[in-house]
Amino acid sequence: MKVLKAGWQRSAVFALIAAMMMAMWPAAARGQGESPIRVFVDTSELVFKQEVVVRGGTMFVPFRAMFEAMGMTVSWEEETKTVSGSKDGLQIALSTDNPTATVNGEQVALNAGAFSVNGTVLIPLRFVGEATGAIVHWDAKNREITIVTEALWTALGMTKEQLQEQLAALADNPPASGGDEAAGNGQGTGGEQSGGSSSAGQQPVKQADPAQVENKYKGSGTYKPGPEKVDLAKLQGMYYGFRDDFGGYECGGACWDTYTFMPGKQVLVGSPPHGGPETIDCKRDGCSTYKIANGKMTLADGTSYSIKKSKEGHLTINDVVLFPVDPVTAGLKLNSTFKHISYYGLIGINAASSSSTSYITFNKDGTFESTDISLGSLDLIVSSTNSAGTSETGGTYRIKGNTLDLYFGDGSVRRTLFFLHDLDEKGAIDSIQIGDDNYYIPED
Repeated sequence: MKVLKAGWQRSAVFALIAAMMMAMWPAAARGQGESPIRVFVDTSELVFKQEVVVRGGTMFVPFRAMFEAMGMTVSWEEETKTVSGSKDGLQIALSTDNPTATVNGEQVALNAGAFSVNGTVLIPLRFVGEATGAIVHWDAKNREITIVTEALWTALGMTKEQLQEQLAALADNPPASGGDEAAGNGQGTGGEQSGGSSSAGQQPVKQADPAQVENKYKGSGTYKPGPEKVDLAKLQGMYYGFRDDFGGYECGGACWDTYTFMPGKQVLVGSPPHGGPETIDCKRDGCSTYKIANGKMTLADGTSYSIKKSKEGHLTINDVVLFPVDPVTAGLKLNSTFKHISYYGLIGINAASSSSTSYITFNKDGTFESTDISLGSLDLIVSSTNSAGTSETGGTYRIKGNTLDLYFGDGSVRRTLFFLHDLDEKGAIDSIQIGDDNYYIPED
């Protein structure tokens, strides 16, 4: 399962970058008129003594500050008025008022010559990308330059071409807004809610009976876990896989695709509405019959997915490698704090963007606390009282099969899909799935 683990780690890196960059946006969104041009290299904003200069339609940026931020060693030769920068595999040199530069010993024509202002050598912005291979993005609306290096797109698991395509698509179809509704707290988890609004000073409500909660949405009893290596003619069990959601517009940065195959050639696409796969009742929950032919799985409504078995025997749907959801050990109790980050929009590149971070702590004594009442958006609220949405961010929990029940102090209950991702090097749990979202133990 190493491939999948790399996937969620890459998602965490991307989401972390989103959270780091969020603080930079309020000022950018307020930029008006001829405000100073801001410059970012990957996740860091550069602060220059000499501001960016626009001359003859060409932008000029400080050589030293720019290339040092990109990991280069910079030097200045006063006699020849030459500035140079170097790092492994790259040597750059240019002189002021010279229309050419030298890159790894070869002459390169500049669209405009470098010049000096108050002791700072300024070079054409275009040359930065040409010389280093970085992506240079100009946001005219917010007067911002973002330079994306190979180190960042590699960390995101993307190629340069893929990132350029995404930027071009975003420029053609910018999001209308990136408010809280789109920010992705519990992206795609859907579900039901019951009860009205609770009033201040309401007396504590008796906690729901676990047996009543379990019986209210009981499965048909026909679900069986599936093997890691599949037979396409005899599919059974729940499978899940990861794919990047660059831009965060579909799943808040990371999409977790799930498919549950039930007897009678039926499949439920997406997370079950009432908990883990063992809670599925196809007559109630909207399973679909399917047929597999010529490399496609076609549902009763005509929706089709590419499907195959990988060389390793793994189920692969729409080019996403899938792995079986294993039932959780009976009586499992967690003892860690887990973090989930989601985002909407290209943070640091598009102003209509936002991010959200949630924490949930599970204790060995069966209690939990959360910093985010948006847990109420998880798949299902089953209330055995007239109490409404969550007024507290803590309570008790129970894990059974692949279902997580969160019992809040106001009498409400959240039921959702739950399973474990790969263990760490010591065999400890460091990543879990709650509904459609991955929660992981932060390193800090």
